[in-house]
Amino acid sequence: MAKFRFLFILLFIISFSLKGQDLDSLLLKAYSYYSDYNYEESIRFADEAILLAKKEGNESALLIGEFYKTLSLQERDPTQSDTELIERMIVQMDSLGLRLEQARAHNFLANTYARFGDIEKAVENHQAAMDIYESTGNLTGVSSSHSNLSLLYYDQHDYEEAFYHARKALEMDLSLGNPENIQSSYNNLAIIFEHTGPLDSAIYYHKFSLEYAKEDENPYSIGLALSNLGNNYANKGDLKLAEETLLEALRIRDSLGYSRGLAYTHNRLANLYQKTDQLSKAKFHADKSLEHAQKAREVKVLRMAYERLQEVAEKMGDYRAELAYLKEATLLKDSILNESNTKSITQMMLNYEFEKKQILDSIKNEQEKRERDLIFNERLELERSRKIIFMISGLFLFLLVVGLFLRYQFIKKSKEVLTKEKDRSDKLLLNILPSEVAEELKAKGSSDARDFDQVTVIFTDFADFTKKAQHLSAKELVKELNICFKTFDEIIVNLGLEKIKTIGDAYMAAGGLNSKAGVKEVALAAIQMKKFIDERNADPNIPKKIKFDMRCGINTGPVVAGIVGIKKFQYDIWGDTVNTAQRMEANCEINRINISENTYLLLKEDPQFTFTERGALPVKGKGDMKMWYLESYEKEIDV
Repeated sequence: MAKFRFLFILLFIISFSLKGQDLDSLLLKAYSYYSDYNYEESIRFADEAILLAKKEGNESALLIGEFYKTLSLQERDPTQSDTELIERMIVQMDSLGLRLEQARAHNFLANTYARFGDIEKAVENHQAAMDIYESTGNLTGVSSSHSNLSLLYYDQHDYEEAFYHARKALEMDLSLGNPENIQSSYNNLAIIFEHTGPLDSAIYYHKFSLEYAKEDENPYSIGLALSNLGNNYANKGDLKLAEETLLEALRIRDSLGYSRGLAYTHNRLANLYQKTDQLSKAKFHADKSLEHAQKAREVKVLRMAYERLQEVAEKMGDYRAELAYLKEATLLKDSILNESNTKSITQMMLNYEFEKKQILDSIKNEQEKRERDLIFNERLELERSRKIIFMISGLFLFLLVVGLFLRYQFIKKSKEVLTKEKDRSDKLLLNILPSEVAEELKAKGSSDARDFDQVTVIFTDFADFTKKAQHLSAKELVKELNICFKTFDEIIVNLGLEKIKTIGDAYMAAGGLNSKAGVKEVALAAIQMKKFIDERNADPNIPKKIKFDMRCGINTGPVVAGIVGIKKFQYDIWGDTVNTAQRMEANCEINRINISENTYLLLKEDPQFTFTERGALPVKGKGDMKMWYLESYEKEIDV
């Protein structure tokens, strides 16, 4: 009997426990696991909440469950980001009065927009979240919004704004007394000092962050603070303390299984051991960094891991591995540049359309004004003629001559204005199109695509550009790129080649699209570009941080050329020849010129060029391809 009573009590406890999994607890767990980066568990609890909400007909809980599931799905795979879906959910939340979730949705949108480079929308959404928190009296939310804005401005190197919001967040968190938020605010201040200095201030605030993380007994925050502290000790030169601190951070993060954090800590240990020439340890931690970065599936973290492996391979003398890691890092860098440049390219085309419309409108307005003036003057002349009928003929002739002279001056001035506006419009058109295409576009209103049997395409880019860009302000970065690309443009124009486009730090041009230049001129252009970069890097007056190393790839073959679009048009070329030229650049060592077999066969008989055969090398998507380095040209023209 006692046995049956025990079983009854056990069944009662189990059923009560299951019943306790109500909507609120399921939704709370879904958001809690999402906040701890455990997206699989978050999705599982969100799915359970969605099923229960549908069963109970709870519209608000259903929307919240779908919202938390969407957040976890998009964070788990950032390539599936859908801002429009989140914005529609915000509208639904507003109608249902779900203010807290609405604020969280704005924060998520802000982070997504920041990742794709739309800083304006990121700031707008963080501000919208802050407004909601303030209106509902949620001071913790207001503080978190200041923290988010601080990190956003920090990423943009606007350290003054970053400091302002970090200090506001810290001030509020200290008054609220939440150890977790205080720890986060101290961490934000510390990472700003890492870039602005002094480094001792960064260490000082990281220690505060560690103290509050321990007070909160939060292993994730403790691991983060230790990892940051260890990195700061390494930068300061205290390598033994750095090693002890990073290994302790690794132990904690390994127990949590947080892939992104493990990738960073292993990467910092690899860098530390590389500095102390413990290369086997450096290689071990660099491999571990890549392993966890692949699990985290974040492009920026993967690129960091490949770049560290490349550095270790270079120091170990394993040049084959170094080249392989360089290729992977370059592909990931291109991916990041393509994402981050999408908005800037769109904005550039919008600016061009606006300027072109302004020019056309100004011409039209000028014409209408001149026509109105002509009509008015003609009426005035007619009226005057009526009034002077009875005046002497001499006075009539005088006035007529004066009127004709004024009209002549007026028409002459009008023609000059129209000619000036037309020249301005033509120059703007020639800035984006070859002259033949521009003339065809003006004559017909459209331009037909053309096939070219033999075009030589040149690709260049700068090695480790993303890493160097992190140490430059936006103004410095644009200035230095402009110096290089302006010289490249002058070389292209002097040799009669066609510039196609620039993408971030990549530069593309071609020869053979007109009768002025071909493969030899492209080779000359590459040599002169390399000479300019070499001389600039050798100049002791130029700071090291703004010196760039260049890779260059050349290939020859058929292409299709034409205009893309009907409004925001752009002249471009397509075909396997273009892709192969890019592969030549990707397989090139720094400050070298790598040419394909097609280009080599056209240049090899010219005694003024020399080459170094590289043999057949594996090329992504194409198998093995023969390559040569173009070394020199005897009668080289100075840049």
